Amino acid sequence: MFSAAEYKEISTSTRRRATSAMAIAAIVGVIGLGAVASGSLLGSTLAVRGRAAVAPAFAPTMDRRVACNAQGNFKRKTRKTIEKIDMPSDITVLGPDPLQRKMYYPKLQDAKGAKETWFILDAEDQVLGRLATLAATLVMGKTNPLFQNSMNMGAHVVIINADKVRVTGRKFTDKLYKRHATGRPGSMKTESFRDLQQRIPERIIEKAVRGMLPHTRLGREQYKQLHIYAGSDNPHASQKPVDVTYKISSPAKKSYLKDRETVSS
Repeated sequence: MFSAAEYKEISTSTRRRATSAMAIAAIVGVIGLGAVASGSLLGSTLAVRGRAAVAPAFAPTMDRRVACNAQGNFKRKTRKTIEKIDMPSDITVLGPDPLQRKMYYPKLQDAKGAKETWFILDAEDQVLGRLATLAATLVMGKTNPLFQNSMNMGAHVVIINADKVRVTGRKFTDKLYKRHATGRPGSMKTESFRDLQQRIPERIIEKAVRGMLPHTRLGREQYKQLHIYAGSDNPHASQKPVDVTYKISSPAKKSYLKDRETVSS
């Protein structure tokens, strides 16, 4: 398309553009669009450098039907809006378009408001695993409608009568708790459930709930919202915690049965 003398005068960047244009034209020519692609790309390449566009070796013809189809295939899809939906005449839409509304992400103020909620659980005659499951759910904030797993949306949970929690089967004598006092070999201490309940009953529920929380910085922050006491006395009466002990799942009586009785009464 140009002579050898003209090719030497062209800069390296222009050569690369011309070579790329010819390569693209060869690929596009397979589907019948090589005529226009090669002519337009080569012409624009030389026009940038102030040179006259070289006429293509073939006529730049294109089927209009093909162009319309190609344009339709790559046309961006339009999102639905409420104006395009047939709404009843007696309904008035207020505010922004609900179909275009983005998902709400909780703010810092929402997280502070969630921490102002306090719950209390009575561990007397409750199964350890079922009690810890509900406590971990409340501490993580999964019952909050604004729950977001990347933010601390949990509430404070107070557990009383930790010394009266029970376990099923032979766990009372066979369940073991291990700890390393110094981290050195030979210093591991082993203690049964019965012995630990007599010595530090709060630690049993602490270990159960801590294992259900995320093992991250967020989980350590949520763990601080757990307050466990061996007796029935606690210093959180001024926070007015809500008693949700009835929500603990039990083999004998499910929590939804208690809710049904509360609503009916």
